[in-house]
Amino acid sequence: MNKARRFTCFLLVFALVTWIYVQWAERFTPMTQHGRINGQLIRISPQVSGPISSISVVNNAEVRRGQALLSIERRSFELAAESARLSLAKVVKAFKVNSEAISTAKTNEVAARVRLAKAKQYTERNTLLARRGVIDQALLNRSQLALNAAQNALSESTASLMKAYEALGHKAVNSLAVKSALNELDKALLNLSYTDIKAPASGAVTNIRVAAGDYATTGHPLLTYLNTDHLWLTAMVKEISLGYVDKGTLVKIIFEAYPGQVYHGEVTSIGWGSSGNGSLKIDSINGLFESPADIQYPQRFPVNVRFFDLPEDVTLRYGGLATVSFYPRQSEFGEALLDFWTWVWSYLSYV
Repeated sequence: MNKARRFTCFLLVFALVTWIYVQWAERFTPMTQHGRINGQLIRISPQVSGPISSISVVNNAEVRRGQALLSIERRSFELAAESARLSLAKVVKAFKVNSEAISTAKTNEVAARVRLAKAKQYTERNTLLARRGVIDQALLNRSQLALNAAQNALSESTASLMKAYEALGHKAVNSLAVKSALNELDKALLNLSYTDIKAPASGAVTNIRVAAGDYATTGHPLLTYLNTDHLWLTAMVKEISLGYVDKGTLVKIIFEAYPGQVYHGEVTSIGWGSSGNGSLKIDSINGLFESPADIQYPQRFPVNVRFFDLPEDVTLRYGGLATVSFYPRQSEFGEALLDFWTWVWSYLSYV
């Protein structure tokens, strides 16, 4: 009887100590299995509608920046551009001047404007990635130089357009008919440029659900682009575990795809909000917040992590699972235990 009582007491004490340790560890040495590989994901949609004439890539193919992905039938847009040129020539002819120079200048200006828009998007994406610590400053600088070159090219083409415009003479410059014809040519040239859809950056394309001959509709996604060159990790961490986690906190990572291996990284940012778990629901009738009546689970917030020099043989995929251990430097003993649990978990992930 004494042995049974002692054993029961031991189990109770062990359970109590374990519970206290778990609560303490969640605060000072947190660990979460709710980690996923994250990255730039862009649903590519056409800016004009029309039949798809060709698809230049296969599903899940790797692509480089500017590589052709698919094309929309160009003929109707080429005819619209040619019609706009003829309309401009007809209007300008009334002023007894040649429209060829201004038509060419307008074509060059529209092309430069399209290139600048793409360079801006590329630079904005890289700026966001640099803030997350995913890319280095050198790559951001290169994209900024490309943006500056595109801006200079647009300035030059705009100057050439203004020069050609002034050559028409004072009456033509102030003519509403000429301005309207130029606007129509601008619109037609822009629509023509939208028929070729290209990769926004190096990466991969997936979720291609269309074929040549299908009709593409403006604003409806045709495929998905993934920036596989610049991935990071997003871990959903309990609110109680964020007390000592901050930007720069070191982490150890176990990827589901690579059991038995432990990799390293650091926190780059912590989300300022989280949804779900019955929080902040508003009654659609009276506009007041609803008081949660369900069981309340711990709220989790997104924590972004960048990797430290992953080996070349490690291939990460968007949405892949990972377990993350955080080292906020609050307890050497606790972090030694966390090292042990991380090592154990890396091998349990084989199961």
